[in-house]
Parts: sequence; structure tokens; C-alpha cells
Amino acid sequence: MENEIYCYIKSIGIKNPEVVLKQAIYETGHFTSHVFKTKNNVFGFRKTMTYITFKDWRACVDYYKVWQDKKYKDTTQNYYKFIQKINYSGYSNFDYSKELKRIKIRGSLICN
Repeated sequence: MENEIYCYIKSIGIKNPEVVLKQAIYETGHFTSHVFKTKNNVFGFRKTMTYITFKDWRACVDYYKVWQDKKYKDTTQNYYKFIQKINYSGYSNFDYSKELKRIKIRGSLICN
């Protein structure tokens, strides 16, 4: 699953694909979470307090691309710093970037 999502992330031009993949891994508990399985929500996107449901995981990644294009204007800025600065996790006293940096990609990331 990691490689498939990573390759799709790269194919649609999402910036910082390795970090974004780590977000997907973190937000879904290595693609095992209930929200991922029932709502195809790879990144924990919510409207108010309700998780958004996507038709499939690709639609969620497409949504992330639109979100990133809208929010990540200074592409020279370190992406870890960016997601921490905008408080992506929603918890003000939580070092989201530190948690992402701890994640090890399980397989090799090879795209055709």
C-alpha cells in the first residue's frame, strides 16, 4: 500500500512526497485505521469534527494536492516546519513533525 500511494502522490505532483507519505502512514496507522478503511481518508481530513468520506483513497490524495497547492505557497520552506507551523495535527502542544520523522518507510519506493 505504501508504494502504491507514494507513486500516486508523485504522479500528481504533490511536493515533498516522502513527507506526505509519512503523513499518510501516521494518520492511518499504517493503513489499518477505521477512518481509512471506512472513509478512504488517508490524511485525517475533517469538516468541523466529522471525518470526510472519499470515494476511494486516490480521491483523498487528490484532495490533499488541492489543499497543498492552496496552503504551501513558499515551496522553499522546509515542509516539516510548514506542517508544524500551520498546526496540521490540530494539537497546539504536539510535535507532529517529530512524530513524522520517526516513521520508517517499510518497503522500497519504486515507481514506474
